[in-house]
Amino acid sequence: MNTRNKSYHFIYFLLWPFLTLVHYIINFREPAAKNVMWLFITFYGLTFAIGVENADSDIVRYVANVEMFYKLNFSLNEAVDYYLDSREIDVFRTFSSWGLSKITSNGFYLIVIYGVIYGYFFSRNIWYTLDRLQGKIKPFVLILIITLFLIIPIWNLNGFRFWTASHTFIYGLLPFIFEKKRKSLIWCFVTPFILHFSFLFALLPLVLYLLLGNKVRVYFYLFLLSFFISEFDISQFNTFIEQYLPDSIVERSSAYRVEDKILEQREGGKLNDAVWYVKIYGKALRWSIISLLVFIYWKARRTINRNKYLLRLLSFIFLFFFFANILSTIPSGSRFLSVGNFIAISALALYLQNNKIKKMFYSLSKAATPFLIF
Repeated sequence: MNTRNKSYHFIYFLLWPFLTLVHYIINFREPAAKNVMWLFITFYGLTFAIGVENADSDIVRYVANVEMFYKLNFSLNEAVDYYLDSREIDVFRTFSSWGLSKITSNGFYLIVIYGVIYGYFFSRNIWYTLDRLQGKIKPFVLILIITLFLIIPIWNLNGFRFWTASHTFIYGLLPFIFEKKRKSLIWCFVTPFILHFSFLFALLPLVLYLLLGNKVRVYFYLFLLSFFISEFDISQFNTFIEQYLPDSIVERSSAYRVEDKILEQREGGKLNDAVWYVKIYGKALRWSIISLLVFIYWKARRTINRNKYLLRLLSFIFLFFFFANILSTIPSGSRFLSVGNFIAISALALYLQNNKIKKMFYSLSKAATPFLIF
């Protein structure tokens, strides 16, 4: 496939989307590559089908809202009243459905819009890392890159609000962590109010990091401590939420704070009935990342304060995982681990590709390889 003429990629995509995507992933340094990824996810939204098995999923309700708004012919003021009555914090779900209803009653087009938005942030986050890899890709880094594609994958479009919020949050976070671009953090701070309210909790480690700076040793031990916090007193947590946070947050978060659901999750929850690889693959990824991060920190602990780049990366990652590990003990809170995993894999890939690594690390990378492939 001759790709010297940049305009040809769109023609190739129309003829054979998947093959074009594969070509540009292999040749990821070509300028059109990230846009082909964006096109493919848009195409995925265009061909998205809702079956009986996911009739109760969130995306079904989002699609139904378009038809409802169309039939009721809501004005903007009525849409605002509907939004306020819903006591939601994030605005995108309501107003994207309302806006589309002014054109059509077919909620199918909403999924196409979702594909465009999700595809943009997904492609930009993946290529943020790919664009910064120097030289020929090392075998272990290649495995990390493949893993990066699968942490918050394209089929998570089905859970549009949370997973798009994840990619939007990451989109603002990566330039800050790697390049100290504070302006990009605006994406992190608007995410809870536009896409998913739960990212108010993801802002906690970010705000704490902005206040305290690079306290890597403190964050490292907090990170280790979080693995021993397998549970906390949910009743006291609920009391705090209900006393000190706004009513809208209290109501929206109530489904995540039901004590019976939390106890069920701590005992295994739905995974008790799952096949063996579903139970294990998340742990395989998690412990591979933990091992790599701890190894790098431990080997660099005496010189890390002189390496401002590594100091910044590890400080934020350890602090974020401290919060994510605690949140993972409540229903749906484990999804924040995916955000941490994405940031960590991106950091590991760039650090290992662009720096000389001690021979001892290669033994660990060989040990981690089968777990990451799994």
